Amino acid sequence: MIIKIDATEQARKSAKAAHELFTINAILVHVIGALGLIKLLNTSLNIAVISAISISVVIIIYTYFRTKKAKKNDTYLVYLHWQLSFNRYKILIIAYGFYFLVTSLTALGLVIGDSGVSSMDGTSITDSILTLLGIVPLFFAVLVSAVLGSGSMFNAGRSEIEQKFSQKYPQ
Repeated sequence: MIIKIDATEQARKSAKAAHELFTINAILVHVIGALGLIKLLNTSLNIAVISAISISVVIIIYTYFRTKKAKKNDTYLVYLHWQLSFNRYKILIIAYGFYFLVTSLTALGLVIGDSGVSSMDGTSITDSILTLLGIVPLFFAVLVSAVLGSGSMFNAGRSEIEQKFSQKYPQ
């Protein structure tokens, strides 16, 4: 059940900022940033994804410290939305872990060899399959994050939050 918390217009804007940063991270950094690196700078797919993940980790660390600051200094609504935004990064972190796990299988030589068979771009078929196997769940995690962030941004603008969430993180 969604509850409404009395808040000023400034508090609602501050609460929305957490989800704006989360959505910017999902869309600009992961989608547009990675595609820009691939198409404009002609980098490899793995380098583009690792660069996007690196920038995202910096944003996650910032969100962690901003959430701690909001708990001490900001209104309850602002704190709850920063905490919600920080909690939602778990989806991306799990996808990052899966990506690194799958792509490291090739680097460690734990996958059966493909006898030198190459794909159209000259890379090993096994490397290409494992790269895509790691990227597809990451892509879906980014899409889900974008949708969750935009919905939460709407709720923050209306001073709303889930009741169970507010009970989990009391004032």
